[in-house]
Amino acid sequence: MAHGPNYDTQMRRLEARSEHAIHVSERSYRRLFEAARDGILILDAETGRITDVNPFLTELLGFSHSEMVGKTVGELSPFKDIESNKVMLDRLQKTGYARYEDLPLETRGGRRIAVEFVSNVYQSGVGKVIQCNIRDITERKGSEERLKTSFKEVTDLKFSMDGHLASARLAAIIESSDDAIFGIDLGGTITSWNRGAEQIFGYAASEMIGASIMRLIPAECQQEESEILKKVMRGERVEHFETVRLTMDGRQIDVSSTTSAIKDSSGKIIGASKVVRDVTDRKRGEKTHLLNVNLEQRVAERTAELQGANDELQAFSYSVSHDLRAPLRHIIGFAGALQKEAGASLSGKGLSHLTTISESATRMGKLIDDLLAFSRVGRTEVKKNEVNLDQLVGETLDDFKAETEKRKIAWKVCPLPTVRADRALLRLALINLIGNAVKFTAGRDKPKIEIGCSASGDEAAVIFIRDNGAGFDPLYSGKLFGVFQRLHSQEEFEGTGIGLANVQRIIQRHGGRVWAEGIVDGGATFYFSLPKR
Repeated sequence: MAHGPNYDTQMRRLEARSEHAIHVSERSYRRLFEAARDGILILDAETGRITDVNPFLTELLGFSHSEMVGKTVGELSPFKDIESNKVMLDRLQKTGYARYEDLPLETRGGRRIAVEFVSNVYQSGVGKVIQCNIRDITERKGSEERLKTSFKEVTDLKFSMDGHLASARLAAIIESSDDAIFGIDLGGTITSWNRGAEQIFGYAASEMIGASIMRLIPAECQQEESEILKKVMRGERVEHFETVRLTMDGRQIDVSSTTSAIKDSSGKIIGASKVVRDVTDRKRGEKTHLLNVNLEQRVAERTAELQGANDELQAFSYSVSHDLRAPLRHIIGFAGALQKEAGASLSGKGLSHLTTISESATRMGKLIDDLLAFSRVGRTEVKKNEVNLDQLVGETLDDFKAETEKRKIAWKVCPLPTVRADRALLRLALINLIGNAVKFTAGRDKPKIEIGCSASGDEAAVIFIRDNGAGFDPLYSGKLFGVFQRLHSQEEFEGTGIGLANVQRIIQRHGGRVWAEGIVDGGATFYFSLPKR
C-alpha cells in the first residue's frame, strides 16, 4: 500500500471533523432558515417540487408546510401569475438565476401582496437544489407610491390648504415606515431624515440633515452613488440596488435602495428621494446557505476519497488473503519436508538456517492474519448493547488459563461498571491488552496484573490494565498504537505490532480514547474510556 501506517486513523479523524462541521453548519443554517424574515423555498432542481419551506412564508401565504411540500411553485394558487414551472426551471438550468422584481400574489385569505422573487441553483451533497427567496415588498411599494403621490401633491399644492394636508400625510407616511426614507439635493446633501433612517443607521435627524450622504458610504463604494445620481438627473429610477452602507458605529450593513427623482412644479429635477432597506439578515442567510452547500460538496468529495481508500484496502486484504498465504504455506511445507528428508545430512549451520526460514515464514503468516484482523475491525459494523464488564473480563481471563497456569501471576480484578459497547469488539480489545500484560511480565519473579476502573464522570467509564512488567520509555508512548510500531525487539518479546493498533481502532469506533503510562523496567498501565450510556 502507498499509504503510511497512520493513514486510516487520519482519514477517520478527517471524516469525523467533516461530519461535525456539517452538523454545526446545518444547525446554524437551520436556525437562520427558521428565523428568517423573508420567505424561503427549497426545491428539487430536477422536478421543481418543493422540499422545504420556512415558517415566515407559510404564515405570509396562509398555507401549511405539508400543503406546500411536494408541489411545484406553479401548482400553488398564489403563484398563478408566474411563468410556467418548466419555463422557470429551464431558465434556472441555463443561467442558475431567476428574478421577478414585482410579482403580484394573492394569499389564501384573499389579501393581495407584491413580492420580490429570487431563485438560485446550488450544488449540494445530494444533488442540485433551488433556493427561492421571497420578500414581501407590499409595504415598501405602498410607501414608494404614497411618497411619489405626496411629493407631487406637495409640489402642486404648495401654497394651498390642500398643500398643508398633503404635507401632513407625507410626514405621517415617512415617519411610520421601518425603511430609511430621506431626501438629498443634487449635491448629495441630505435634506430630510425619517425615524426608519435613525433606526437603521443610528444617526439622529439633527446629525444628518445638512450632512453629505457620503458619510453613509464606504470609500470603495462612493463612485456608485455618483453614478446613481447621474441616472436620476436623466429622469431614471434606480430600483432595488443592493450594496453596503456604514452605520454610526462603523459597521457595514447590506442594504437594498430605491432612488427616485424629485421635481418642482415646472418638472425640473431638484433632488432625489431614497428608500433604503436593511437586508443584512437575508444576505447572511444566503451566505450561510452557500457555505453549507460548499461544505457538503467538500465532504462529499472527502467521502468519495474515503470510499476509494476503503476499496483499495479491501482489494489489498483480498490480495493478502489469497496471493500471499499460498507462497508462505509452500515455504513452511517445503522447509519441513527438507528438514525431514535431508536433516541428517545437513550441518548444524544448515539446520539453523532451515529453522530460521520456517520460523520467519510462520511469523509472516501471523503478521498477515493480524493485518487482516486489523482491516476487518475497521469495516465491521459496531453493534452497541449494555455490556457487563465484570462478566466479560472473567470470560477473557479464562482464555489465558492454559498459558498462565504454570506462572504464579498475582491477579487483582476490581469491580467494573456496565458500559454500552459492541461485546465482540470489546472482547478483542481486552484480549490484546491482557495478552500484552501477560507477555511483558514474563521475566518477573512475582508478576502482578491489575484490572480496574478509574474515577470518571457519569458519562464515561475509564478502565485500566496495569502490570509490573518490562514497561516502556514514556518518550515513545506515541508510537505504541501505530501499526507495526514496536518498542521491543522480536528477540525480547514476540509480536507483530498490530495488537495495540487494533485496540485503539476499536475504542475510537466506540467514541472513546486509549492512552498509556509506563517507565522502563517499571511496568505499564493502559487506559481506555467508553461511554456508559
